[in-house]
Amino acid sequence: MARDGIKRLGLLTPPANTTMEDDFARWMPDSVRLHTNRLTAPDNCTNVEYLEAIAEHVSESSRLLNQVPIDVIAFGCTSGSFLHGPGYDDKITSEIKDATGGVSTVVTAAAVVDALKSLNVTKISACSPYTDAINERLKEFYSHAGFDILNFAAVDPKRVNSIHDAPPEVALELALSVNTPESEAIFISCTAFNGASEVIEELEQKTGKPIVTSNQATFWWCMREMGITEAIPGGGILMGQERPVEAAVL
Repeated sequence: MARDGIKRLGLLTPPANTTMEDDFARWMPDSVRLHTNRLTAPDNCTNVEYLEAIAEHVSESSRLLNQVPIDVIAFGCTSGSFLHGPGYDDKITSEIKDATGGVSTVVTAAAVVDALKSLNVTKISACSPYTDAINERLKEFYSHAGFDILNFAAVDPKRVNSIHDAPPEVALELALSVNTPESEAIFISCTAFNGASEVIEELEQKTGKPIVTSNQATFWWCMREMGITEAIPGGGILMGQERPVEAAVL
């Protein structure tokens, strides 16, 4: 609950993800405080097992985070919330609310859907740093949500050692590579994809289209849940900036 006008945002992130905290801290209004807890995952497991584990243990992480008087809790993992298709995000939401006594909850996979719908787009291009198997699940989830994915690409594993410290130009080049004349917006997936949120405004200027990233969409929905509607510098069209008047020529 808010104290003296201050609202508190609780963030649940995968263990090694520092990108989401950095992005949230950069965007945070003066009236909001950020509190973070790690989701639990075992070592030495497959990618799918890792994503399943953070969802399986989300109740414990949520209860610990809720020791702070939180106004909104965000589950900050895109693939971890679309992993098993439509409804999986709702399951995670329900478990967090059950563990916290009903605290308002934002789950990244659903936040992206809500963000794209708020922009009145259906034809999108998308990209991610995921493996082929996870990318197929991404495409199935967002296609089921009503979006026509016109073009898609993933980060070349040879391009970076780790997405957690990728330079911004990796996300910039990847997003530009999937842009098409017909796409109405570009979605950059993954809350751990370093640099993606830093190039939102540059991409919007270059393409003339809204850019949605996992962290931006999650933060936007959290602010909306707390009744905060002020424009967020660096947040692009979604978070209140004006739409570019001219699109770049492809």
